[in-house]
Order: sequence, then structure tokens, then C-alpha cells
Amino acid sequence: MSMRALSNSAGGKVMSDSKQEGISRRDALCKMGKVAAGAALAPIMGGLAWAEDADVRRPNILLIESDDLGYAELGCYGGGPISPNLDKFAGEGVRLTHFYVAAPLCAPTRVSIMTGKTPQRTSLSWNPDYKNKKDGLSLEETTIAELLKGVGYYTGLVGKWHLGYAPKFRPRRQGFDEYFGFLSGWADYYTHTYRDGTKWMFKNDEPYDEPGVYMTDLLTREAVSFINRNASRPFFLYLPYNAPHAPIQAPDEWKKRFDGDAYKAMIACMDDGIGKVLAALREKGIEDNTLVVFMNDNGSPTEKLNAPLRGDKGSLWEGGIRVPCIARWPGKIPVGEVIDVPVISMDLHATFADVAGAKPLEGIDGRDVMGVLSGKSKSPHDFLFWQFKNQTAARRGELKLLREKGQPDRLYNVVRDPGEKNDLSAEYPKTVRALSVALDRWLEGLTNRA
Repeated sequence: MSMRALSNSAGGKVMSDSKQEGISRRDALCKMGKVAAGAALAPIMGGLAWAEDADVRRPNILLIESDDLGYAELGCYGGGPISPNLDKFAGEGVRLTHFYVAAPLCAPTRVSIMTGKTPQRTSLSWNPDYKNKKDGLSLEETTIAELLKGVGYYTGLVGKWHLGYAPKFRPRRQGFDEYFGFLSGWADYYTHTYRDGTKWMFKNDEPYDEPGVYMTDLLTREAVSFINRNASRPFFLYLPYNAPHAPIQAPDEWKKRFDGDAYKAMIACMDDGIGKVLAALREKGIEDNTLVVFMNDNGSPTEKLNAPLRGDKGSLWEGGIRVPCIARWPGKIPVGEVIDVPVISMDLHATFADVAGAKPLEGIDGRDVMGVLSGKSKSPHDFLFWQFKNQTAARRGELKLLREKGQPDRLYNVVRDPGEKNDLSAEYPKTVRALSVALDRWLEGLTNRA
């Protein structure tokens, strides 16, 4: 096993991107921060060319996200008979086995999707504090919702936001025409309150309450409603469920199916909801014109649920950052294939922009991976990098360098050794040095505001 020497240009690519802040790209879309919800933005054309003919309508984009799901929980990832709808969905598209999130924590992963950036290059690389009104995703960032809205998409968010509590940070100020869900990172599934009893549920800009209705069912209902109401125009729907994130609560009817196991019942109930959302696309005749991506936001907090991966939520071991991801787009994405090419959550921003015919933003870290999803190209990344708490990591090819404060650098082949049991650093010292240099350069290019 060997690795060719890293060139200065390869090691500095992310650095150069990270310094391209310049004039806010938001100014190209609107003035004075955010436009009012529903206001039109001037189209910024690029990527795929879509004819104005009504018969060639731009594709819809649906992003579904689970929360704290274990890597090995779904049937299609080696789990049990718990997710028939997602398993069927995987058979209709591609299943990614090396899909990573930009951070092993809820909010930073969402930031990476919204902005296309490494979270440390934004205002929010940690979960926001609801008591701090200045804590949230900066209005200077251009979210994927704003970008798609700028080329004529109707945008909706149903579910968990977790990118800021103050009114200025909420979804309707971040490019979403509609919002239904909760602002917090944790919510009781029946009372819809935060741990301290605070209610963070909203419908658009108004507080909303429907106590007693199971949260997963609420989100499914609203997502189906969004699709039914907007099937005649291009839309972007972001559907971040909070299942199976704590608290571990599930309806009795689902628990009975799993011998009282509430955790499995939560996943099965979410899977059932996803089945209803996908059925809505089919019933409206827009299934073939919709790119659907399912992903999880970070590893499970219980390591055994991430097997065969090592580690859990909050760590840069594979179990914290490598998550399930499935994509389907009939006629554009192969059927029933497994993709082992490394892809990261930031890539969704650029990919969705390309699919929509919008020009991807400059200076972001994500890359368009439609070529990867269609099986026509390799990963657009020479390296993938992470920073979280006292850990940093870099991956190139099959090899991953893991650095932890107070510990020597470790090297793993995460393809042959997904459990990261066999440290190769002593055997390949030159590879360790090369990856270490690349990681140091990336870290030097970060503006860490955490």
C-alpha cells in the first residue's frame, strides 16, 4: 500500500476556497440580508439547462433526513426487517456505503447541507444555544433553499431546524417559503416541548401546537400535504425527521410490532411515514421527475448500533461520521446499485444546484456528485477533512488519518477495516506524514468560530 506524495496545490485547494469570502454572495440574490418570504429572486442560471417549455419542467428535489440513526439499523445496511420502505427505495436507486457528514453532531451537519461549507467556515459549528439570541446560521450565508428559490423553485421545510432560535435565523428568513416543525434539537414526540418545557413548534412564523399527535406522524402529514399542494411546480422539500433521536418514544401500535422495543418502533414508524411521502410523489405523477435523497445526520450515540463501524455520535471515528445515504431519480440514477465512492454532506448543496440548473456558488467546499450518483465518475475530492472537539481527521482514497489530542496520529484503511481496529501508522510512516501535512494545511485555512 502506498500513497503518492502530496503536491502543494492538492494540499492547498481547500485553503484557497476557504479564503474566498470577499463580497457576500448573498448580495447577488438580494439586498439587506434576506428578502421577505415568497419574494422572487432573480434567476442565476448555470449547471443543467432546462427549457422553458412546460413539458420540460425542472426536477423536484426532496431531501429526507433521519436523526441519530445507527449505520447498521436499516435492513438495506445489514439490519433487520425494520425498514421495508427504505429497503425498497434503495433497490430503486443507489445505496452509498461511504457517505460522510461534515461533523458528528446535529446542527453542523445541517449547516454543511444548507451552505455547502465546512461548518467551521460558518457562524455555526456547534449546536446553537436557545438562550443565546446571537447563536445561529449567519444571514450572510446563501442557503441551498435561497439558491433554488432564485431559479424558480418553491421551497419548504418540514421538521427539525436547529440552526438558530431568534426570529432572524428561522427558516422563513433562510430561503424557505413554508415551514412546519420545531426549532430545537430535542423535542418530546407527544408534547412537542423542549426539555425545560419550552415550545418551539412553528407553522411558518406563528407558534403552533397540536399536542398528543406523534411528531413523526405530524411531519409525515405535512410533507404529504406540501407535495400534494405543489405538485404542479418545481419544488424543493427538506424533510428532517427527528426520529430516532431521544427521547425514545413510540406509539403503542408500533411498539407491539417489535415486542416493546420503542427504539426500533421509532425507526419503523419513520420508515412508514417515508413510504407515504414517496407514495405521494407517485400518486401525483411526479415520481420520475423527482430526485430523492435520504440520509442520516450523524452516527448513533450507541456505538453497537453503528457496527461494523467504530465509534459513535460526537467522534470522528467512522461510527460518528459515516452514515446511511440512498438516492433515487428514475432514468438518471442506476437501479439497485451500491456506490462505495466517498461523498460528504456538503456535496448536496452543489449537487442540488446542478440538478436545478442553478450556478453553484464559488468558495464552497462541497462538489457536484451527480456523476458519482449516476455511476459515471469518481469522487471529486482528493481529500476529505474533519475537525471536532479534540479530534481531526483526513481521508484520501482508502486511507484515513485520525488525530486525537495527546495521542500519536493513527492510520486506517477504512475500506478493508471499517472498524478501525488495525493501526497502520508504524507500517506506513510516509503516508502518515503526507496526510498529516495535508490536514495541517487545511486546518490553517479554517476560520474556526466555534
